[in-house]
Amino acid sequence: MKASFLPASRRAFTLVEILVVLAIISMIMFFTVPNMGEIIQGSKLTQAGDQLKFDLGLAQQTAVKDNVTVEVRFYQYKQPDQAEGSESKIYTAYHMFSLIPDSDRPSDPTAERILAPIGKIKKLPVGVVIPDSEVWSTLVNKATIANGTQEVFGLVPTEKRTVATYRSFQINPDGSTNLDSSGADQWYVTLVDSNEIIRSGGSIDNIAPTNYICIQVDAFNGGTRWFQPN
Repeated sequence: MKASFLPASRRAFTLVEILVVLAIISMIMFFTVPNMGEIIQGSKLTQAGDQLKFDLGLAQQTAVKDNVTVEVRFYQYKQPDQAEGSESKIYTAYHMFSLIPDSDRPSDPTAERILAPIGKIKKLPVGVVIPDSEVWSTLVNKATIANGTQEVFGLVPTEKRTVATYRSFQINPDGSTNLDSSGADQWYVTLVDSNEIIRSGGSIDNIAPTNYICIQVDAFNGGTRWFQPN
């Protein structure tokens, strides 16, 4: 009686071969999955940086094109998941406004101007923040930057209006800004992973992020520059 053999192409995998393949897949996942969080957060940072840089450019273009002063406001407010009694140390939203002169006193620089929103309020992607620190973001911390309080629509889904503090600067119709242009100060905001704030234990000036995006505003012409270490 002749022995019959299945062709090599039709032989099933042995248990040992399957276990070896599963072990290799497990090793690959072990080394790659921990980095997925960093990859996703890096993508969020880039998305936020692109969005903010575009909107700052739009604010400058609107000021020049419409011959109107544009105000950029960065908002700081209590986050929905923030512990009761804790103080907010971050900015996570911004909005631009055209400052429309009073029609009764259009040439009076002291007359109060009407804020006309430019588009919708923008919130940074979840997990991306602007730290409230002069070291990292002079545009939201420097003493000479204008500040105030505003009831804002649409910041927190469960609230009709949210009380927020803000820091702001203005872009003039010629493209210049109201920021100090003497060269004594540089004007910028930095976008970082919110986990960096947690790891700092509240000492925001001392955070040391491995990845961040810094957007600088030129006080002379309102132009922007972008820096990212990674």
